[in-house]
Amino acid sequence: MGASATRISAADFLTPPELRERRLAAEGSGRIGGVRLALTGGPTSIRLARCYQQVPLRVLPPFQFGFGQPGLLYLLNPTAGLMDGDAQLIEIDAGTGTRSVIVGQSATRIHPCLRGFSTQQWHIDVAAGAVLAVLPGPTIPFRGCHYYQRVEISLAADAGLVWGDIWLAGRYARDEPAEQFQFGSLIQDLTVRRDGCLVFRDRFCWQGPWNPATAAWHFGTGPACGSLFITGPVREQELFHDASTAWALFPTAWGDTCVRWSGVSESVTACVVKNALHLGASLAGNPRDRPWLYPGNDLGPNHWFSLRYEPV
Repeated sequence: MGASATRISAADFLTPPELRERRLAAEGSGRIGGVRLALTGGPTSIRLARCYQQVPLRVLPPFQFGFGQPGLLYLLNPTAGLMDGDAQLIEIDAGTGTRSVIVGQSATRIHPCLRGFSTQQWHIDVAAGAVLAVLPGPTIPFRGCHYYQRVEISLAADAGLVWGDIWLAGRYARDEPAEQFQFGSLIQDLTVRRDGCLVFRDRFCWQGPWNPATAAWHFGTGPACGSLFITGPVREQELFHDASTAWALFPTAWGDTCVRWSGVSESVTACVVKNALHLGASLAGNPRDRPWLYPGNDLGPNHWFSLRYEPV
């Protein structure tokens, strides 16, 4: 990571070839920003060793929940979401032995893009013995949006990671005209390296708008899909399932695991969040009945990261 106090500018962002004719905001003030975080500590607490914040993103100091539980950090976006030309950079250095969960405070709303595109780009380093779970929040693409999500993750040999994504169809709970699958383009590029060696890559480029047949081919019968990447093997019996979702588990050639769900948004969200918190705790060595951020840790039941559930 670069100098923590260096101002974030458009030059820090990669433009994918599919959007090469589009640009980020010419005036970056309040539009182009992000956070740079370095976490330090151990199994009982974490703290911010370094923290740089640039509008429009902010970060809350870590919430601490005691032994066996991670520090919880919220990334805050005080605006209405990502507008045409907006860019957000998130750099995270999870130090040796840290235990942490990093989440967005709400869904990521992607607004229409008439001339440019919007992007959120992550660079994550997870040091030896650290366990990190990242749940950016559900992505809601609006009609005519063009969005690029890029995630670069570097792991030490024995680092633990859970990365979760949730993609929704759009503002489908509105009156006509509905905005299901009416985005312009959605591009994701997720790359994971361990000790410098590429171990996982997941890239897609969805060009919209989609008709019902195309949407059904990608999403099935529901308006949401979600996925988790987890370091190490995961057995089917370790996972929480919801009868209303379709799902699949994929072991990777390097011994890691990818799990995917599709279905209604509430069920997909529950599956991603519950399994992320359970598997994060498992990577950290917690007993099976002690998932991360389990009920009773003073997290309001109305927040989607504190869903009540029985341990699997």
